[in-house]
Amino acid sequence: MRHVVVGVITCRRPEWLARLLDSLLKQKVREEIKITIAVVDNANDDKTRKVVESKKVSNASINLLYDIEPEPGIVFARNKCVSLCQSLDADFLAFIDDDEWLEQDNWINTLLEASERYNCDIVTSRVVSVGESGTPDWAVNLIYGKNPYSEGEQVPVFYTNNLLLSKNVLEATVPCFDKRFAMTGASDYHFALRCNHLGFRCVYTEAPVHEEFPKSRATVKWFCRRGFRSGIGYTRSHLFEETYIKALVRVTFMTMVRLGRSLLSFVQGIVTLNKTKLVDGLFRLCSAAGSVAGFFGIKHEEYKVIHGK
Repeated sequence: MRHVVVGVITCRRPEWLARLLDSLLKQKVREEIKITIAVVDNANDDKTRKVVESKKVSNASINLLYDIEPEPGIVFARNKCVSLCQSLDADFLAFIDDDEWLEQDNWINTLLEASERYNCDIVTSRVVSVGESGTPDWAVNLIYGKNPYSEGEQVPVFYTNNLLLSKNVLEATVPCFDKRFAMTGASDYHFALRCNHLGFRCVYTEAPVHEEFPKSRATVKWFCRRGFRSGIGYTRSHLFEETYIKALVRVTFMTMVRLGRSLLSFVQGIVTLNKTKLVDGLFRLCSAAGSVAGFFGIKHEEYKVIHGK
C-alpha cells in the first residue's frame, strides 16, 4: 500500500476550492494506493472550512483533512502540507493550486506511474489556462504559453501548481520552502534549485490540470509586476544557493537574454499588431529589471492581493 497526500493551499477562494475538491474526489486510483487530500487554510476562513466539511461525505474512500496555517505566507502553508504528509508517513506529496481543477480522473495515477517508469523522485506536468468570463484572450494566451516539454523529458525548473514529490525529496530538503519568500513568491523556484543541487531529477508526463485565470489579473500593470517579481525571485534564489560571483555571472547572462527576448517580442508585436507579443515584451523587460533589483534587496509582495473567488 502506497500513500499519497494531495496538498491544497487555499486563501479565501471557497468557490474555486469546492470545484477543485469535486474533481479530486472523482479520482480513480489503483487498489494499492491510498489518497489523503490535505487542505491547508492560510486565512482561517469559515467559508473555506464549511466547503471542506461539506465534501467529506462525497467519497468515503478518499480521506479529506482540513488544517489551518495561521502564519500569513504561502511558504508557511506549503511547509504545513509537508509536515502533514510526513506525520502521516506518506510516500508521496502532490501539490495542486486552489484555482485549478482536473478534467481527467487519472491525474494521480498518471503522476505515480511516471515516477515508476522513469525512476525519478519528482514529476510535473503542464497547466492549461482558462480565462474567467470576460477575460481577454491576449492575457490567457500569455500566462503560460506553449508547453516546451515532451513525455519523459527532464525538467530543470518546476513549480508547485502540478507536482509530485517523493518522501525522499521531502526528507532531504526540510524545511522545503524558505520563509524568506513568504510573501514575495518564487519559493517554488528556489525549492527546484535546491532539488537540482541535491541531484533529484524531475520528469515531465502528460497529466494536465486546468487553471482559471481571473479577469482582475488581465492588465498590463499586473503582468509587468509579475515580470518584475519573477526577476527578483530568480536573483534572490541564486544568491541564496550559490557564491556571489557565480550568481552574478548567471544573473547577468540571464538579464541579457531577457532583454534580447523582450526586444524580439516587441518587434513581433509591432509587425503583427499582436497585443500578447507586446505585453510579453514588457513582461520580459520588467523581468530583466527585477533581476537587477534583486541584487539590491528590493522585494515585491505578490500575495498581498487575493484574486479569485
